[in-house]
Amino acid sequence: MKTKLFIISFFLILLTASTSASVKLSKDATISILTCSPGNELYSLFGHTGIRVVDKANNMDIVFNYGTFDFATQGFYFKFARGLLPYQLSCSEFRRFLSSYIHDERSVYSQILNLDSIQKQYLMDLLVENHEPANREYLYNFLYDNCSTRVRDIIEKSTGNQITWIAQPSTKSFWNLLDEYLGRSPWIQWGIHTILGSPATSTATIHEQMFLPDYLMYRLDSAAYNGTPLVQPIETVYEAPEQDLSTPWYFSPFFVFAICTLALILFLQKVKSRRLLKAIAIPFFIATGVVGCLIVFLCFFTKHPTMFPNFNAFWANPLNLIAAFFLGKRTLPWIINKYLFIYLYLLIIGFLLWFLFVPAVPYASMVIMIWMIYLCIRLRQSGK
Repeated sequence: MKTKLFIISFFLILLTASTSASVKLSKDATISILTCSPGNELYSLFGHTGIRVVDKANNMDIVFNYGTFDFATQGFYFKFARGLLPYQLSCSEFRRFLSSYIHDERSVYSQILNLDSIQKQYLMDLLVENHEPANREYLYNFLYDNCSTRVRDIIEKSTGNQITWIAQPSTKSFWNLLDEYLGRSPWIQWGIHTILGSPATSTATIHEQMFLPDYLMYRLDSAAYNGTPLVQPIETVYEAPEQDLSTPWYFSPFFVFAICTLALILFLQKVKSRRLLKAIAIPFFIATGVVGCLIVFLCFFTKHPTMFPNFNAFWANPLNLIAAFFLGKRTLPWIINKYLFIYLYLLIIGFLLWFLFVPAVPYASMVIMIWMIYLCIRLRQSGK
């Protein structure tokens, strides 16, 4: 056992240090695709994909992983926000890879590729080449260039792009696909729906759907190469215990926003104090203004491709930050009254056109629009 671990460790050191490492696989080596079920953290909500290489003749059992990043990267959060965070192809021992998923109670499934020795060697050479220091980093893009699409692409390249992807036509948009995983995390779902733009409502092709690890797994299961199945039947490596991770409906953004909006409107209808109205309005104008600044930043100052246009800008307007400052004045300046008039009608137009923007404007945000319409009407009345 110690000898086996030494050989694997030596191989990993060689693979990490060398820019021209050549790994010769035996004829009995196998290469399989590992699919890991979603986790509880934001970065793991949609699952993960890896490539496992097993070669008993060389005491090798390793996993290539396109989904790693370094928290120590200079300017980590700013680069992440701008879509400029470098992700890396890493390589680790399979036992360590698996133990981390067992610890997190996330299921792991395996599909062995039906490739001949030449194709397996070519795929291994591509992986080693990708792992070279000059090649291992890439700019991650969640929908178009992630751990799953990289695995799909390298499999296609190793087979000369001769794979036939067999699947029923689908009309699912990127939002439909994401919502299959976000339903148990409604607050994260609302947040992502808020910052991701209208392009996410476009229909995802069969090829594009494979940005999700589960979809890649099932597409591989039905794919053909040279008239034969591309992979062997799905095997369960580790089956995690079932967990109930759903959020009660009464904690959902829609319900919380609706109850708070109704309570505030009823309260303000009874209390006619202008000062109290402004005290309540200011935090909401600040909050919507901050969200608006975030949307503008993501749309125009990042590399994310699916941010513009974003129709949540109907209610999340950056100018609300300026308006919030003047709301504290005893009398509203005419320019702020004019702004409230324009903002009010933008909200009304956005609300009336809501069906054209579904699901680009989520249900919970529609409640925010109703509340901001009410605030604008009351503020304009109080400013006269």
